[in-house]
Parts: sequence; structure tokens; C-alpha cells
Amino acid sequence: MIPHRAVAPALLVVVALAGALALGAGAACMTPSQNRVDSLNRTAREFNDGLRWGRDDQVVGCLSADDARALRARRADLGDDLVIADQEVKSIQVGPNADKATVVAEFSWFSQRRNVVQKTTVEETWTWRENHWLVTEQRRIAGAHFPLVPERAVH
Repeated sequence: MIPHRAVAPALLVVVALAGALALGAGAACMTPSQNRVDSLNRTAREFNDGLRWGRDDQVVGCLSADDARALRARRADLGDDLVIADQEVKSIQVGPNADKATVVAEFSWFSQRRNVVQKTTVEETWTWRENHWLVTEQRRIAGAHFPLVPERAVH
């Protein structure tokens, strides 16, 4: 016969293992939409962080070839003049099918020639294509003109 004192700790171990397995199984059962949302959260933050720190290799993979070339040209034109002091992703709104999203990011930046800190809020439209997220549109929604985001000509 097994002493009562030995059964209680063994039972606790079995219950703990069963709980851990259940949690692990639940995490493994994420839907494709949940995976896309998690991917977007990570990718959007990395993208905007890459803009801040000049890590274009991290940024251009989220842009079309034309937009990537345009970003590199804007960076080359700016040289070392642009300093992005801070960046924060303010919101991420994912569409119902998790194939489109809107990301709002705020940038604090300045031109070294002027040394006046500016704030700009940018809205990014993200689209799920070929198993990854792409920025398909960027536009300034508040604040000063941000040199890394193209401005649409007003006719």
C-alpha cells in the first residue's frame, strides 16, 4: 500500500503536467488570422523601429520594389541631416479577414540644420500578400511634413 503522504505530491505533479500540456496545446491551435495578427504586430513595430534607426534592410522588405527605391533615394538626399529622436506605434487595427490593417505611428524628429524638434503622425496601410505583410500606403495624418513619407500632390 502507498502511504497517503506520497500520493498527494504525485497527484499534484500529474495535475500540473496536465495543465501545462493543455496550455501548450491551446497555443499551438492558433488560427491563421491570429498568426497574421501576431506577425503584423511584430513586423509593424520592427518596420517603424527600422525607420527610426536607419535600418533600411529591415524596412525595405515591407515595401514594394518602387517604394523601397524611393525610400533609399530620400535617405540618400537627406544624408545625415535627419535625426529621428523617437518613434512609437500608437495603434494597430486589423481588418475582419486579417488581410488588411492600419497602423498609426508617431515620429519625433529634427533636421540638424534647424535643430527644431518636429512631431509627425503617419498612417500606414498594410496588406497581407504572398505570406507576408507589405506597407501599401503611407500618409501623414498630423504634424509636420516627415521627409521619409512621400506627400501626395494636391491638384
